[in-house]
Amino acid sequence: MNTISCRRIFMMAMLSCSFSAYSQLVGSDVQLWEKTNSSLREATRCPDENLLNFHCGIKDKLLKKYIKYSKNKSHTISLVHTSKENELIWNNADKNVSLSNNSYVKGKNSKELSRRPSIFSFLANADQREKVDSLKIKFEDQNLYEMIFFTKKAKAMDLNKIHSYLSIKYGISLEKGKYYGSDAKVIWDPEKHKDYNYRPTGLGRDDGNELYQKQSTNQADLFLTIGMNGIARTNFENATTLDNNNFVMWSDDNKAMALKTDRDLEVLERNWEIDFIGNKVPKADYSVRILKDAVNPKSLPIAYWMLLKRDNGKVQRIPGVENEKYITFNKVEFVDAFDSANKAYFTFAVGPKDQKGKEQDPRSVSGSGNLYGEKDLSLDISSINLYPNPVKKDQNFTIVFPKMDNLVISIYDAGGKLIKLEKISSSVGSYTHHLPVQSAYLINLTQNGKNIKTFKLIVD
Repeated sequence: MNTISCRRIFMMAMLSCSFSAYSQLVGSDVQLWEKTNSSLREATRCPDENLLNFHCGIKDKLLKKYIKYSKNKSHTISLVHTSKENELIWNNADKNVSLSNNSYVKGKNSKELSRRPSIFSFLANADQREKVDSLKIKFEDQNLYEMIFFTKKAKAMDLNKIHSYLSIKYGISLEKGKYYGSDAKVIWDPEKHKDYNYRPTGLGRDDGNELYQKQSTNQADLFLTIGMNGIARTNFENATTLDNNNFVMWSDDNKAMALKTDRDLEVLERNWEIDFIGNKVPKADYSVRILKDAVNPKSLPIAYWMLLKRDNGKVQRIPGVENEKYITFNKVEFVDAFDSANKAYFTFAVGPKDQKGKEQDPRSVSGSGNLYGEKDLSLDISSINLYPNPVKKDQNFTIVFPKMDNLVISIYDAGGKLIKLEKISSSVGSYTHHLPVQSAYLINLTQNGKNIKTFKLIVD
């Protein structure tokens, strides 16, 4: 019996999967594993339109246009393919089976497929009834991105590990099931994210499968891209380093991609959850990029915001920088020292530009921010700053601000305990203090009981 699974991921209901045990692709008895090499030459050899999630394809890399295998051997083949045109991917004339990006044909039976970026897996048992000793699977060398071939029939867990690896690498979501690392440990379980289980996308490193994804976008919806320390033309050109078995996964709630008025902003209805998996996964210095046309199709002169929802219920506004095609939010710190969870929630918004022709930056250079929902925007938040940061213990730091009435500065330690509260005279425009203990501190500036700016101060 032959079976095929087609993932974009989706599983054809009439077919099933099974895999003989191996722990990972590296060091396994894989007969063929063809993918783009990690080198600058490979990264620069293909045009932008041929990249799939920042990876080049393997066109012209296959020395042979077929795979030969024994009739006495079961086999499994998994591959990644995308093309806007109808294309034959492979054909096994001996078995009268063929796969295209728009159909799967076995004998007189056929199944129509959607033409889109996909992960395909095909499994077949040994068949000693064949007249010839060896059989061939012939390939069309066009728009393949990766291909893995084993002379064995995969068990479910090992097929899950391969699909998880390919899904994270190429931004092709698994529609059902958990994501697994090469060590068979669960990376991400949709059952634990029931309100946010649409279009899971990820970054991460898994040496067992040679996964090292540092920037990614979902191929079903190219609206959102997230990269570690930046977004380069190709994944290889992103110079970020990451420890093994550390991952980042994000997914959305499938709400409409429509803007809804909320106070002074037009806020996107769709929301995202981002999760950080691993002991050393970075939670700061991310670049978040969205398609400009999706939130501003008329190219109006407006301001762009990322709304980052903290686990204490507060929401931080992060300003975006626009170019002709994208809006980019730089140096995003999803989780800080005062957050108790390894996850965060976010969405995006647009609003009027500052009347002075200058967008307010609600964050200081330290990455602090003001809170979404403030009604009083008359205060120039960007003129409130803290320096230096980080600071040595017992070294003075200074906060500068416009002179104002009823200003209170509160300092909290990493455990949330109030250690200093100072009422500031309306005649002064700065505050200087020092702290004797190395730690992270939260500094709040409030006026008339309302928070106007928050800093995270590092004392080392």
